[in-house]
Amino acid sequence: MSRLTLLILFPLLLLAADAGLAGRYAGEWKSNGAGGGGSFHMSLEPESGGAWKCEFGFTFGGEEVKTTMRACKVEQSKLEATYDFDLQGNALRSKITGKWDGKSFAGQYETTAGDGGDAVDDGTWTMAPAR
Repeated sequence: MSRLTLLILFPLLLLAADAGLAGRYAGEWKSNGAGGGGSFHMSLEPESGGAWKCEFGFTFGGEEVKTTMRACKVEQSKLEATYDFDLQGNALRSKITGKWDGKSFAGQYETTAGDGGDAVDDGTWTMAPAR
């Protein structure tokens, strides 16, 4: 196979591999400092041009917290996303990073007050395909 063919096919193969991550996932999050935790869920859906549609939600104190997506990137088994949410009257933003290991996602999150404000919380999360 010529080098030109490989240069053309390689990015397409990576996109196809990433597309295999589409689906619904469920798991949990755990705070490093506040001692809190709860369920965590997401859906991933590839869109045209290599973009992804992501939706996230989680529970806090047993109550479902709705989120508003700001950014989502899936590339070579790595996930990075940012979403906003309101918790007890506070406008917050979380950024998550994680990696797919072939069976599940695992990663870290950082939560700040609003857009780039003071750090509020950080911790870990895990998710596997929902059943």
